[in-house]
Amino acid sequence: MYYDFLLNMWIMRRVTDINLGNAVNKGYITEEEKDNIMATPQVSE
Repeated sequence: MYYDFLLNMWIMRRVTDINLGNAVNKGYITEEEKDNIMATPQVSE
Protein backbone atom coordinates (compact mmCIF):
# COMPACT_ATOMS: atom_id res chain seq x y z
CA MET A 1 0.00 0.00 0.00
CA TYR A 2 2.61 2.54 1.05
CA TYR A 3 5.15 1.11 -1.36
CA ASP A 4 3.22 2.11 -4.49
CA PHE A 5 2.47 5.56 -3.11
CA LEU A 6 6.07 6.22 -2.08
CA LEU A 7 7.39 4.86 -5.38
CA ASN A 8 5.22 7.32 -7.32
CA MET A 9 6.21 10.16 -5.01
CA TRP A 10 9.90 9.22 -5.49
CA ILE A 11 9.58 9.24 -9.27
CA MET A 12 7.99 12.70 -9.12
CA ARG A 13 10.71 13.94 -6.70
CA ARG A 14 8.25 14.56 -3.85
CA VAL A 15 10.08 12.40 -1.27
CA THR A 16 13.77 12.14 -0.41
CA ASP A 17 15.96 9.31 0.81
CA ILE A 18 15.46 10.70 4.32
CA ASN A 19 11.68 10.40 3.95
CA LEU A 20 12.08 6.82 2.76
CA GLY A 21 14.33 6.05 5.74
CA ASN A 22 11.64 7.39 8.06
CA ALA A 23 9.07 5.17 6.33
CA VAL A 24 11.29 2.15 7.02
CA ASN A 25 11.71 3.15 10.67
CA LYS A 26 7.95 3.44 11.07
CA GLY A 27 7.39 0.05 9.43
CA TYR A 28 5.53 1.37 6.40
CA ILE A 29 7.98 -0.27 3.97
CA THR A 30 10.89 -2.68 4.29
CA GLU A 31 14.56 -1.86 3.75
CA GLU A 32 14.46 -3.91 0.54
CA GLU A 33 11.48 -1.91 -0.74
CA LYS A 34 13.35 1.31 0.09
CA ASP A 35 16.34 0.10 -1.94
CA ASN A 36 14.05 -0.79 -4.87
CA ILE A 37 12.44 2.65 -4.76
CA MET A 38 15.80 4.43 -4.65
CA ALA A 39 17.01 2.38 -7.64
CA THR A 40 14.10 3.71 -9.70
CA PRO A 41 14.91 6.69 -11.94
CA GLN A 42 13.30 10.03 -11.14
CA VAL A 43 11.88 12.59 -13.55
CA SER A 44 14.36 15.22 -14.66
CA GLU A 45 14.06 18.64 -13.10
